Amino acid sequence: GGGGGAPAPRAPGTPPTDDLDESKESTPGLAANGQPDAAHAPSASGADAGAAEGAGASAAAAAGVATAEGAGAVAGAAPSVGHHHHNSGPVQKRSHKKKLPGQTGHTASTAEKSPPTSEVERSEAKGILAHYGFIPGERHTVSTLERYSRYFKTRYFSQGGRPATGLSVRDQEGEFWRLVETPEGRSVEVIYGADIATIEVGSGFTAKDDLCLDNPAQREYATSPWNVCNLPYNSQSCLKHVEATTGITVPWLYFGMTLSTFCWHVEDHHFYSVNYHHFGDPKVWYSIPASYSAQFEEVMRRRLPHLFNAQPDLLHSLVTILSPAVLKEEGIPVYRAEQHPRSYIITFPYAYHAGFNTGFNCAEAVNFAPVDWLPYGAVATEQYVRDKRYQSVAHDQLLMTLCDSAEQQPSFCPVVAGVMRERLEREAGRRSAAVPARVGKEERMAGTDEAPDLFEKDCCLCQADLNWAGVRCECKGKRLYCLRCVRECKCPPERSTVFYRHTIGELEGKCSRLEELAGLHAAAAGGAGAGAAAASSLPAHRAGAEGANTAATL
Repeated sequence: GGGGGAPAPRAPGTPPTDDLDESKESTPGLAANGQPDAAHAPSASGADAGAAEGAGASAAAAAGVATAEGAGAVAGAAPSVGHHHHNSGPVQKRSHKKKLPGQTGHTASTAEKSPPTSEVERSEAKGILAHYGFIPGERHTVSTLERYSRYFKTRYFSQGGRPATGLSVRDQEGEFWRLVETPEGRSVEVIYGADIATIEVGSGFTAKDDLCLDNPAQREYATSPWNVCNLPYNSQSCLKHVEATTGITVPWLYFGMTLSTFCWHVEDHHFYSVNYHHFGDPKVWYSIPASYSAQFEEVMRRRLPHLFNAQPDLLHSLVTILSPAVLKEEGIPVYRAEQHPRSYIITFPYAYHAGFNTGFNCAEAVNFAPVDWLPYGAVATEQYVRDKRYQSVAHDQLLMTLCDSAEQQPSFCPVVAGVMRERLEREAGRRSAAVPARVGKEERMAGTDEAPDLFEKDCCLCQADLNWAGVRCECKGKRLYCLRCVRECKCPPERSTVFYRHTIGELEGKCSRLEELAGLHAAAAGGAGAGAAAASSLPAHRAGAEGANTAATL
């Protein structure tokens, strides 16, 4: 395999690490074989949503911590297709910074270390981070990648120059984690064709506009709700209001090979995701319950302080993997699932997950968002602002769209009303703090130079969406601030103007109407019947959220 110095593999039949209890085969935050795992879904009291499979990554590290590009299983990629989000719908029309899709990596040590205390140490940490991530691999067709994968697997898992016989998923799993946990002096390079846009190359599912003249029986799959191309636009998905967003509402394809990796991550905006395994060798998934996600993040920061100091959003880069053995020591449960052809994996809000491929395979993944995702999305938005991270979907705009369409979807009203009320209270507090102490003038957005419409505009400092309100100062007329960051401008208040879309009174009216509709919906459903009605519309998600705490203690 291309990195040189590959270690001898674990002999077939040697048991892999036993840090994963058999009782944890059903993964909280993961659902397999098309049936969401209701008993093991994470609690809805957390914050965000798990994700479709991330870009390929690597495994390597000291003390069980690996950062993509480390010695160990490094994910690379062949197709020169960019990882990028682009919204072009009624809710959002945003471009996203491009990320290279599957890429190869290099060795990097990630042993525990104190936070950098000198400029030299900070520079060293930034130098290490410069090597993380993935570099473009060679171009491949499906057939050439498959041939390379089978060649690699045969050569790597050989004994005495002969292919190993009886090689199981567990054998490969043991070797994978051996490379992560003891990588010293080893480098194994593999290829991962990740984040391939189906809008460019086509989906593995039948398209709605395909007449299937050669095989009319396929037509039923074109409109099936389990067709991943349709799932984001299901009538019960909030993402039906967001059009053509590559990697969110438009699926990505993934072509994996032996030991290629997707590192610990949650999905953009903590959406739900679905991953369908079209064909090939199994994938192995690991998941952490959402109730442990904050603890997981704290462990990662504590074990890699020098890297987080240099790159605070390291967990968003999909380049870091931590051994289940380390997580077990920290009291964090890790659950495992195997995904085979013609099966689905569903990830739930704020459930970190990672995994690897046991051979050549093809999968397709996309996001979706039942209304119970909305509170997770609100929390994710605040986290994005804190981390100064770009928002590929404008949450405030989506929330307003859901609010305005509530009359047509009354079952959404209880959740939308709760999120809207919290958002309104924050907005009212921010406006009262900014005006008149920091901002002297107020103008309603009108789409003119004097009162611009801030649709699709972001804060120049934290990248917060300015759909509801934004501030402009005369000192730098092209710079826009959110109400959180307006204090960064030191000019007198009379030089600044806040542009708003709705007054607080208007927002209060919308919120009150939502709460009224929520009450009517509850009354119509009839007490306990309301819970049954909600469960019937989203059975797995609601039941899954309720059963999470029990599952986490198995």
